[in-house]
Amino acid sequence: MWSVDGRQIVHQSGLSIEVLDGSFSNPLDLSIKGDKGFSAPELALMIREGMEYAAKNGAKATVRAVRPNATDKPKRPILKLKR
Repeated sequence: MWSVDGRQIVHQSGLSIEVLDGSFSNPLDLSIKGDKGFSAPELALMIREGMEYAAKNGAKATVRAVRPNATDKPKRPILKLKR
């Protein structure tokens, strides 16, 4: 039913799941392709089943997604009080 193809796991129906950030046991970002024809509960069950399969079979996702640095905050304005 499921097969591992590099960093993707592919179901025989054409549904493929790739983890862009994190690991299959603790994903932060998922890339899902070929989800047409599934209802929302069916798709959720398929995703869970595929990720459990990938975690058990040692599929690895080591590539991290490129995210902007969260520390780029604008500087606070300097307020001067006049007497």
